[in-house]
Amino acid sequence: MNKGRRPLWYLYLLLKNRWFLVKALLIIMIPTVVITFMLKKKYTVTTVIMPPEDQAPSGLSIAGLGVSEFAGYFSGGMGFSLPLMTTMSDVYDEILKSRSLIEHVILSTAFIDSTDLRSIYDENEQVGLYWARMKFRENFSANVTPAGFIGIEYTAGNPWYAVEISESIISTLDSINIDIVSSRLHQTRFYLEIRADMADSMLVSTSLAIKRFEEEHDMVAPEQEMTAYINRLGSLKTEYSILIMEVSALRQGVSGAPSATILYKERKAAELLDVINMLESGVAAPGYEDIMPSVNLEDFTDISFEYAILKADYNMALMLTNTIQLSLQEVIASENREQIHIRVLDPPRHPGWKSKPKKIFILLEVFLLAFISLFGFLIARENIRDIKKKRPELWEPWRKLFEEIGRDFSFRRR
Repeated sequence: MNKGRRPLWYLYLLLKNRWFLVKALLIIMIPTVVITFMLKKKYTVTTVIMPPEDQAPSGLSIAGLGVSEFAGYFSGGMGFSLPLMTTMSDVYDEILKSRSLIEHVILSTAFIDSTDLRSIYDENEQVGLYWARMKFRENFSANVTPAGFIGIEYTAGNPWYAVEISESIISTLDSINIDIVSSRLHQTRFYLEIRADMADSMLVSTSLAIKRFEEEHDMVAPEQEMTAYINRLGSLKTEYSILIMEVSALRQGVSGAPSATILYKERKAAELLDVINMLESGVAAPGYEDIMPSVNLEDFTDISFEYAILKADYNMALMLTNTIQLSLQEVIASENREQIHIRVLDPPRHPGWKSKPKKIFILLEVFLLAFISLFGFLIARENIRDIKKKRPELWEPWRKLFEEIGRDFSFRRR
């Protein structure tokens, strides 16, 4: 319908209806300006938290399972394993948005009073907290930046109140972090103390067994080949015992790991146990032929093999006892020292200038929307006039339809 019309036609239409546009825009813009300047100022306080780092000491480990893993610090954090493609920043982001943290901040500040929810809260605590959480989330946001940092924003009419809320959010998150780390260290220490008692009992029993054997058979210095056999068998038994400890720790929740890891460690421990049983019976297990003495097995009596097994058990118990005791001391030291607090890159401060309302943007958006709507109305009105004048047969059905609609409304009025 507008086919063939040049840009000058639109300019002509605009100038022709200039006073209509001016009046309509004034009717729209004057209330908009008044309402915009009546809006309350709001201030947004921004805080940036650095990603949490590994809080467990690096150093001693029990075979492949380090002290940090016993403490549950998988992926550098707070005591649980993380799903694929999930970082500790994502975990902290979820904690910041959790109901528990928000309620703690609400109750530890004057938020309920500032939102006029005190009467509702006193009448029904849960209903009051529900509306308080709704109000809080309207002005609160937390997200993970592209660099992996955690950004926190809180908006309020008073900038210093926004700073107070932001500081309360950080202190609550820091308290949650320290509580989780402390509880994991306590659980780890309790677990290692039990394992240390078991290792001590094993050491005592194996040392007594060797003492009785030496007093009975007078065997103190085994041959060189048998010594190598004892050392290798003892190391295999130590590796097997450590795997069993790892599986036990994972099963008891001392450390977090996917089920596939637990199954792998259990299967590996079962394979080692089969190898140990074969070696103790004097059979060279496949892949472990170098462990067996290089001389003929018949040159060694059954008593020699019995002594070798006792000695290997003793070596295993001694190694486990020393390792667990050292790990236990390290965990106790970590538990007693001051925990690492959350590191804040940009602390909450007065923003210096309001963030809302963006008056100039509001005025521009309303003006453009009003102008485009009015200009579209003028074009549509001009096209309808052209149809009525030049092609009345096309307009006739529409005229009848509008008359029917008008009669419908007039019937309802009657």
